Amino acid sequence: ENAARLASLGPAGIDLNFGCPAAVVNRHGGGASMLREPESLFKVVSAVRRAVPAGMPVSAKMRLGYSDDSLALECAQAIADGGAGELVVHARTKAQAYRPPAYWERIADIRAVVNIAVIANGEIWTVEDARRCREVSGCEVLMIGRGAVVNPGLGMAIQADMRSEAHTGVSWPSLLPLVAQFWH
Repeated sequence: ENAARLASLGPAGIDLNFGCPAAVVNRHGGGASMLREPESLFKVVSAVRRAVPAGMPVSAKMRLGYSDDSLALECAQAIADGGAGELVVHARTKAQAYRPPAYWERIADIRAVVNIAVIANGEIWTVEDARRCREVSGCEVLMIGRGAVVNPGLGMAIQADMRSEAHTGVSWPSLLPLVAQFWH
């Protein structure tokens, strides 16, 4: 019902977060706690896919697992089979929280079993991290989170690097419009 209501508001797509490590979310059966039951992931994604217009993208984010990564492939497959067209994988389990390292090689394993776009996430703080993540995971596309909070120009620096262009950093005056757009 929530997905159908949201779809009626005309978003670019519907994104499901099966990666949230917050205790309050997991205690109530949401977020990363769902990674313990791949069949539940399939049911949720399928229900959302049915509830929104066919042309509206449905995507999902997951971690490698809850306490370990033993169900990572099954979870990713359940999300893909449920109808998600894109999957972001945070390369750590809920138990690993945000502690380094990220296990980008496990994202490559996931890419091998699903037929949807996979985006790598986790522990990307620098252009060098982005290069290594892309190499190890095999993903062309990355999602950066906390690294962009620490360095708001990180995404632009990564894009410049991917185009083999020099990037001199981002000045505060050039960042202000982006900050305003973010808050808007």
